[in-house]
Amino acid sequence: MAYIRALANGHYRADVRMKGIIKNKTFPSKSLAQAWADTLEHNIKTIPNLDQTQLLKLSEADIDSMGGEELFKQLSIDLFTIRNQAQLESINALSKKELLQLTPQDIDRMGGVELFLHAGKRIRYKTFREVSTEYLSRWNKKDYTGQMQRINYWCLIFGDRIMTDIDIFDLREHIDSMIDEGQRPTTINRKKAVLSSVYKFALSRGYVDANIVRNVVIDDDTKRRDRVLSDDERKSLIKACKESNWDKLYLLVLMALTTGARKGELMSLRWCDVESKENTGYLSDTKNGTSRELHFAPVVMAELKRFQEIGTGLIFPSEEIPSQSMDFRKAWGKALSAANISEKDILNTDGSIKQEKFTFHCLRHGFCSALSDSGKEINQIAKLAGHKSIQTTMRYIHQGRDQKRHIVDELAQAFSL
Repeated sequence: MAYIRALANGHYRADVRMKGIIKNKTFPSKSLAQAWADTLEHNIKTIPNLDQTQLLKLSEADIDSMGGEELFKQLSIDLFTIRNQAQLESINALSKKELLQLTPQDIDRMGGVELFLHAGKRIRYKTFREVSTEYLSRWNKKDYTGQMQRINYWCLIFGDRIMTDIDIFDLREHIDSMIDEGQRPTTINRKKAVLSSVYKFALSRGYVDANIVRNVVIDDDTKRRDRVLSDDERKSLIKACKESNWDKLYLLVLMALTTGARKGELMSLRWCDVESKENTGYLSDTKNGTSRELHFAPVVMAELKRFQEIGTGLIFPSEEIPSQSMDFRKAWGKALSAANISEKDILNTDGSIKQEKFTFHCLRHGFCSALSDSGKEINQIAKLAGHKSIQTTMRYIHQGRDQKRHIVDELAQAFSL
């Protein structure tokens, strides 16, 4: 039934209620309102009586003039299904295994993603960006922002590609270009690790059949680095730190040498984290996500007392912005230079490394190696260094030539050789 009524503004509103369909529209004149209502009523009566051949002959313009696809749907006529009946039958005939084995090209050939979704079939159609977004939505570890930035790097490369359409040749080609650009294997491996995490997640969700990233191997130059200070170098560095323009560099290096704490952990320490009676410091937020207690040697406590403060302020604050930690790179570089310790690799004429560069993180390697040389068990070292796995600790332990020779000599004696 159609109802036409006048509105206060002089216009007319047509209301049609028929076969459960309710539609209305406003017009500037009564005749236009009546014409629209008559046409709509006619279409509601006509559409259900069209056979499949007639429906297939309708153009997009015809459908729009008859009320659009929405009206057809309201009358229980699914034009999409009718138009794609043959393809839908082919899709419905596929087994679950065959569906999951379809390539992006197969999906396009059979009608596209929309058709498969319309049939209620599960296929692997997700792009790298979609999977990455889903992966990040479930991220419950530290440094969400950093992880997002690292994943965005790969989204720039593979973002709009369907996951199953990316193969090992694509990965190898891009990684080769990274090597050609001069990126170090260490840097590439870090980026590759993030990519591998996304693929591991995709594998767990059934979006891919394998983590193809694991098959791309890059030599990691960090495994060859073995830089630990000699006794003379350590003495020279300590002397240079004492003479630094930044009066807390000596304290910072003392802490690193004797606790093995990471740079970020030390720079985030606050005065309220220090327990003077117990000679300890509390790290509430470490790299591996667990809290840890640092034990300070008497020499560290003595130096701490020189700067003792009360409150929640940082122990190593920036001079310009006290709420931020100190950027001590310039002071550190000057101390290394004064101690004649190189910040860069010293190379032989053939390009091989003669002497490795020394970084602040190397102090942590030295801490672990010193404990190992003194006979401490590896599980003790791991606990003090805050490592979750023994394998990580093994990478930090570097025994010098004299220690290795001593071990071999002791073994020969044990064998009575």
